[in-house]
Amino acid sequence: MNFEDIGARVKKRRMELNLTQEKLAEKAELTETHIGAIERATSKCSIETLVRLAQVLELNVDYLLFGTTANNIDATFSNLMKHLPKDKQTLFIELCQAIADKLK
Repeated sequence: MNFEDIGARVKKRRMELNLTQEKLAEKAELTETHIGAIERATSKCSIETLVRLAQVLELNVDYLLFGTTANNIDATFSNLMKHLPKDKQTLFIELCQAIADKLK
């Protein structure tokens, strides 16, 4: 887990929603000091805190932790497919399916 990235995502979304640290803290039932520490990555946060922040910031926890969303996963695979020759795209899909099956 990269707490610097988590803090950057929290701050970015907070600013997109035009929330102050104080307002985010109030909505998430945390302290303003803790929000600042999370954003600066000087404090680690618990799963409970991540869930609270995700709810208030209207994000999923996956995004806060890893920066992944269904949209950027889809875009990544689309981009990979787009750069493959047509005759290799089916093979790529079959390989991805085999990997997914193995990971289940």
